[in-house]
Amino acid sequence: MQLTFEPEQSPSAITGIDGSRLRVGERWIDTSFWVNARALQPWAPRTVEAISAEHLQELLAAGPEVILLGTGTRSRLLPPALQAVALRQRCGLECMSNDAAARTFNVLLGDGRAVLAAFVI
Repeated sequence: MQLTFEPEQSPSAITGIDGSRLRVGERWIDTSFWVNARALQPWAPRTVEAISAEHLQELLAAGPEVILLGTGTRSRLLPPALQAVALRQRCGLECMSNDAAARTFNVLLGDGRAVLAAFVI
């Protein structure tokens, strides 16, 4: 008999992706938001182009060591000036598709890392 350990899933874990919405726990969300181990908050930008330094400062105020930015169905980079906002505060910033950001968030969250994922929807 093979035994498999399955750790308890965090209430902040992303449990589903369906087109232009994501599920956190049992709640489906269809507008931009950010999530970490302690909070789930709406987030103002509706497009990657709308992201400003102030939007990134909001994420940084939560104290992450890394921010995963879900940019929709495909990966899109932020301009270097915006990436520098996170780097100046010694916080990693990784841009990727929403699918990839959700998977990576769950892995890092399960490892106990101070991770924050923000999704543009």
